[in-house]
Amino acid sequence: MSINYITKRFTLAAALLLLSTQFCHAHVHTLAEADTIIAILLFVVVLLSMLGAFGLRHSKIVHQRNEQLLRILHTLDDYHAIVGDKAVTLNKQEEMTKERFPKPTTAKAAQTDGCHAFYVKMDARLNKEKPFTAPDFDQKALAEFMEVSLELFRKLVPRFKEPDRTLDYINSLRAEYGAKLLMEQSGRLDEDIASMCGFCNVAAFHKAFKFAFGITPTDYQNGMTKMFKNE
Repeated sequence: MSINYITKRFTLAAALLLLSTQFCHAHVHTLAEADTIIAILLFVVVLLSMLGAFGLRHSKIVHQRNEQLLRILHTLDDYHAIVGDKAVTLNKQEEMTKERFPKPTTAKAAQTDGCHAFYVKMDARLNKEKPFTAPDFDQKALAEFMEVSLELFRKLVPRFKEPDRTLDYINSLRAEYGAKLLMEQSGRLDEDIASMCGFCNVAAFHKAFKFAFGITPTDYQNGMTKMFKNE
C-alpha cells in the first residue's frame, strides 16, 4: 500500500471527524449521539480503506497474471518464429535459432541474442523432457538441467534472477502441463494431476493454475468439455 494512499485515507478520516464534530455541535446532539455518529463515520472510513487495499492487491495479482500470460505468448511467438509448424529435434531448433539470429556485431548485442537463444532452447527442452514434474525442481535444479552454473544461469536469464521468479516460471509450466493432462485424463482426480505435474499439494496446483489461466482446473475442464461437445 503506497504512502500517498495511506495519507489520503488519514486525511479523509480527519476531515470526516471534524465535520461530524461540527455537525453534532451545530445540532446540539447529546454526547451519546455524537459518539454514535463518529463511530459510524469511523466504520465507513475503515471499510473504504479495506476496499481500497483489496483493490490494490487485486490489481497487483491481475498485473502479475498478465505478465505471465505475455511471457507465454512471447515464448510461443519465438518458438513458432523459429520452428514454424513442424516438429523438429532440439539440435535442429538450435541450428535454426543460430540462422535466425546471426552473430551480432557488438558484445552487448551478442549477449542479448545469446540470452534469447538460451531461453528459447531452455523452454523447448523443459516442455519436451518435463523435469519440472519432480517436486523439488527449483532454480538450482533448472541450472543443472541446462548444464550451466547457477551464476551463469542468472546472467543468461536475468528475468529469473530471483529464485521466486524462477519458481513462478516453473509453476506456470506445471500448470500448462496440468491443463494438458486434464484433457487427456479427464477421469483423474485433482490430487493425481497435481502430483503428476510436480506440485506438492492440490492447493498449490489450483493456485498456479488459476494464476496462469484465470480459472480453476474444474472450470477449465468443464469449459473445454462443453466446447468439444458443441463442436
